[in-house]
Amino acid sequence: MQRTLLFLLVAGSYLLVAGGPPWTIGPLLGLAALGVLAAPVRTLAFPRSLRALDAALLLVLGAVLLQAVPLPADLAATLSPAAGRVRASLTFATTEASPWTTLSVDPRATLLSAATVALGILAFWIARAAFGAGGNTRSFCRGLALFGAAVAVAAIVQKAATPKLLLFVLPPDSRSANPFGAFTNRNHFAAWLLLVIAPSCGYMIARLRTHPTFRARSWREAFGRFMNSGIVITAAALLTMLLVLLATLSRSAVLGLGAAAICGWALGRPRMAIERTNLPAILGMTGVALLGAMAFIDLDGWAVRLQQSLNADPAGFSRITIWRESVPIIRDFWLTGSGAGTYSDAMTQYQQTRVWVGSMQRWAHFNNAHSGYLQLASEGGLLLVLPVVTALACLYALARRTVSADKGEMFWVRVGAAAGLAGIATQSVWEVPLVMPANAVLCGVLAGLLVFRREGSRSAPDSYRRQDED
Repeated sequence: MQRTLLFLLVAGSYLLVAGGPPWTIGPLLGLAALGVLAAPVRTLAFPRSLRALDAALLLVLGAVLLQAVPLPADLAATLSPAAGRVRASLTFATTEASPWTTLSVDPRATLLSAATVALGILAFWIARAAFGAGGNTRSFCRGLALFGAAVAVAAIVQKAATPKLLLFVLPPDSRSANPFGAFTNRNHFAAWLLLVIAPSCGYMIARLRTHPTFRARSWREAFGRFMNSGIVITAAALLTMLLVLLATLSRSAVLGLGAAAICGWALGRPRMAIERTNLPAILGMTGVALLGAMAFIDLDGWAVRLQQSLNADPAGFSRITIWRESVPIIRDFWLTGSGAGTYSDAMTQYQQTRVWVGSMQRWAHFNNAHSGYLQLASEGGLLLVLPVVTALACLYALARRTVSADKGEMFWVRVGAAAGLAGIATQSVWEVPLVMPANAVLCGVLAGLLVFRREGSRSAPDSYRRQDED
């Protein structure tokens, strides 16, 4: 039951317009709460080996909520002297009239960001509990791959038939938006695909290793067994998602995909080195199929995108411009940040460059930092950066232990989950995909796949020793 609710949370977070409109947050939090209540003792058990990570995640959520909590105006002004000026400009006020105020320049936006953080954390706890309870984890991975492929096909059709609508029917808030699927930003949609592709690829490798295809003595025999098996459906789903990801023309997502591939290869290489395997040959066949499918990709569009990457904009506008103008925000809000979700508000006061965008017939406003790390520093300051870094360090340490301890075929699913997280971390250098609830939920699911442990095990190595049933 809990695994079904987790899948519904993943699907619902996408189908509810990726969680972008504020009205979607309530239903998503309700669905996450049902996932917790399906097995409350197991979900909220907080195993000793994971308590450091859980504590760090709660500190992250607490830091975001603290930014939105009313404090005495004098204390808030001491902690964040620049906040009053930005808040006054947003509300057209000349002074702080109330004796109580918040660290965030827009507490409502910060509360919405807190809800996104909560969704990611709850998805992680639910996934960790659901996969740790045993059962058929592979059905979840297979369902995720098929759902991702269906979403990818629908997104391509939607882009061709109704290019300015979300999910065929909903107009985005901004007329200048370039929607793709349920996302107003194609880079965010490409990030969603990346987060689905990575664990699905890990599942396919695990499935291949337990299938006679893996033990074939020749390419011809392996190909015949592969085509006659159910694995071909998962492979087709993966290929579909890869092609649609390329069709988004998202350079950051392709770089993230490359980082995910390198991470997966590095983690899987020791296992392949000690086992006699046809895996490199099988992956080579997949690569050949992908190269053949490139004939259906918009190569002209990619050529333009690459040229834009190499050449400076005639108006002098680039991500470097945005990054440079984010530095003063970080300097003025170094301790407590401007408030999660308030980068766009703060930039109304800090943006210096004026760029006329002909396609939008308007002056450009820098509504995000085009770097998840810079935006985190701007909106969160040390108050948020420190617990986030602590949580990432704890997750990295746990990931190393769980991947090395897993001796079953679920090892490859864990590798896929780790690769997906590495890919999204790389893409976040240039984009802010995790501001979207749909992507935050998927990150939580991948983290759960990466570090879950079997119930009843006395030690982590014992819990991962034999998982062929998955």
